[in-house]
Amino acid sequence: MEHEHHIKITVPESAQDLRVRKFIVQNYRHVFKSKENIHRAFNRKEISINGCPTEETRRLNAGDIIEINYNKSIEEAERLETIPIDILYQDEHLAVVWKPPGQNSAVFEKAIHHNTAEIDSKGNKQKIWCINDIQKAASGLILVAKSERVKELLMESYMNDKINFTMRVICHGRIDTTVISDLFCLDQSDKAQESKVNPKDVLKSIDIISATRSNHAQYITTLDLHLRSPLSSLQLRKLFFFQSKHPIIGESAYTKLLHVNKDKGLYASIIHVSFLHPIKGTQVQVTGNEPQKFAMMREREFKFYQKKIERENEAMKKAGIDVSEQMDRENGQLLAYVLGQKDFFNLTFKVTKDCLIPRPASETLVKAAIDFIKDRNGIRLIDIGTGCGNLVISIMANLPSSAITSAVAIDISDAALAVAKENGEAILGKDRSKRIEWRNQSMSDVADGKVYDILVCNPPYLDYNQISKRKVQMADLGQEPHTALFAEDGGFKWYNVLSEIAPNIVKDEGRVILECGKGILQQVLDIWAGWEQEAIYKDVQGWDRCIVLKRTT
Repeated sequence: MEHEHHIKITVPESAQDLRVRKFIVQNYRHVFKSKENIHRAFNRKEISINGCPTEETRRLNAGDIIEINYNKSIEEAERLETIPIDILYQDEHLAVVWKPPGQNSAVFEKAIHHNTAEIDSKGNKQKIWCINDIQKAASGLILVAKSERVKELLMESYMNDKINFTMRVICHGRIDTTVISDLFCLDQSDKAQESKVNPKDVLKSIDIISATRSNHAQYITTLDLHLRSPLSSLQLRKLFFFQSKHPIIGESAYTKLLHVNKDKGLYASIIHVSFLHPIKGTQVQVTGNEPQKFAMMREREFKFYQKKIERENEAMKKAGIDVSEQMDRENGQLLAYVLGQKDFFNLTFKVTKDCLIPRPASETLVKAAIDFIKDRNGIRLIDIGTGCGNLVISIMANLPSSAITSAVAIDISDAALAVAKENGEAILGKDRSKRIEWRNQSMSDVADGKVYDILVCNPPYLDYNQISKRKVQMADLGQEPHTALFAEDGGFKWYNVLSEIAPNIVKDEGRVILECGKGILQQVLDIWAGWEQEAIYKDVQGWDRCIVLKRTT
């Protein structure tokens, strides 16, 4: 039988003194699914040496005879017995069973058969059939037939859309009756496109259960979807992902994660089924409870949203804005852009959507530069990719006037440079800000014959492909200048460009101070292998965020 393995092995000299368990792991792991299964096989005395059951730790001698009599079906039966089977309705013909999330439908069908099927007159368990399928990450009601005749009748009803299913889902954003009406008004000419789904093919109607404020999605909406059968989970997810623009919350294909609920499965569950009993002719209705995690998510999102609003209102009050005024925060606009300013290194900078919003992590670059310059005078500094000017201005504002005699701040955006120049005059004063040359220039075209004592740069280092695959924080990141965030070559393009131009613009014994993305420090060090690593600064979260490189002759 395919479930039974009978293996006889003569121990070779190369395995002398090796423990029997290690020998089996090294050579016969393909027989067992896991090391735990090997351990259980020893406990069941299915492994023997020279005809006697053995312990896992016994050392082998060359010429020993190992026998393995492993019954794989025992392992499968033990695994199936651990799967919970919650029967919500049952008679002699059929049953309605709740499938928990994380269970493969084929395995769950085996578990139903193993744990609930009745024994026939020949001592065999009667076969059962699951009529509908639910994807692994979802949960809900499964209709089960106990005979071939009932299976045929139920399957006929299922294929002809005579069984009613209701699926509860939680989606991103606020869905109202207008959104639902627009969703059902599909332009048939678009149907040929792969991403397009005719909602009438998968849905009968939609009920709005609730709309909850959310910290990360502005709103999350709970819906009851009255489905057509046979069910198509893939088409349903595509419909909400592409056409409604309100994807179902989850980590499956054509869903979208909610940032604080990563790795929480799929927020979709079949909670109601109704049908005409194929034998008795009576109406059967079964309703399951909404999964507990649904309510927990709504409560958590609302709580964090309230805390966010409290923080934003306090920030607006400090900025002199009357929070009672009509302000549009429904679309999730970042607070810094609403206020038009952002605090950085104890200074307040004007910001617009032409500038990257200064991050607390970037304060490490300012600290590193001040540590290097503080005992020096007459320093020449260049800030590459200056944005709103927060780096160069913060460095100069926290040092004596004699420390930095001249600075160059470059950016490819004229609009950003205008904001930076305005910040320089407001924070440093008009006279001192004149020491900064604001230059519209590409990072790859900096060399102009001048050399500098210190180069500071927070280069774009996000890999767009990786960020978009995770679908995390894209709503926020999408509001900021794309060129200030994302880089090609896996996020390393501008580190490579800087490493090529730096020898031409940084003096001997000069310093380059760079910000690094979380977890990429070593790759950056590899790119700058010709420079001496002088210091590493950690951000407030404990990540290696800033690196100071010294040019050596």
